[in-house]
Amino acid sequence: MNSRNSSDSHSEDASNYDQLAAEHGWHGHEALFGMMYEFIRPGETLLDMGIGTGLGSFLFHRAGLQIHGFDRSREMLKTCESRGFAAHLIEHDLRQVPFPYPDNFFNHVISLAVLNFYPELAPVFEEAARIIRPHGIFVFTVEEQKPGQEAEYLIHANEKEAINMHRHSDAHIRGLLTKHGFTPLKDFEFLADRYPAEGMDIYFKAYVAQMTECA
Repeated sequence: MNSRNSSDSHSEDASNYDQLAAEHGWHGHEALFGMMYEFIRPGETLLDMGIGTGLGSFLFHRAGLQIHGFDRSREMLKTCESRGFAAHLIEHDLRQVPFPYPDNFFNHVISLAVLNFYPELAPVFEEAARIIRPHGIFVFTVEEQKPGQEAEYLIHANEKEAINMHRHSDAHIRGLLTKHGFTPLKDFEFLADRYPAEGMDIYFKAYVAQMTECA
C-alpha cells in the first residue's frame, strides 16, 4: 500500500491509514524492520523521512530506539503524534534541503513508501549522508525501473485523483549510495500495491546501506 506523503489538501483520511494498510495486506513496515533488525541497538536514534502515521517506525520504537520524524502532511503528523511514541516530529517537505538537523545527528535513517513519489533523489541521499553517523544504516524503498519501463507514470488512486509515480533503476540507486559514502549491504523486492482496474502490480525494492565514510 503506497503512502501518499501528501499535503493537507489530499483527500486521504490519516486517522484510518493504518487500518487501510492492514486491510490491503500491507507489510512493508515489517519487511523494512526485519531487514534492519540486526544493525540496531536499544537507545539509538532513528529518523523516519516521510513518517506519516508512524507505521514504518513504530516497530523500531518497540525495539528501544528513539524515533524522530518529518512529513509534509500536518494531518499525518497529528495522527502520529497521537500514538505517543515519537520523541520529535516536525512538518517538513522532503524536497526542502538542507534538512533541519545537525551533521552526524542520527544513528539510522529510514524512508518507507515515500521516494517513489520523487523524480530526483540525489539531494535526499546527500542529506541522509550528512545527518547519519559513521557506520549508521540507511534503509529505504523505491520502485525499481526495469528495462522497458518508463521512469514516470500516472496511477489513479480514485475517480478524481491521479498521482505521479517515479521509478529508479538499480544502477542509479547504487551509484547514489556509493557517491555519498554508503555501502549497499542487501536488497529485497516485494509486492507493494495492486491496481486491478489498471492491470498493474507495483513492487518496491528495499535497500539496506551502511555509512562507511564521513559525508
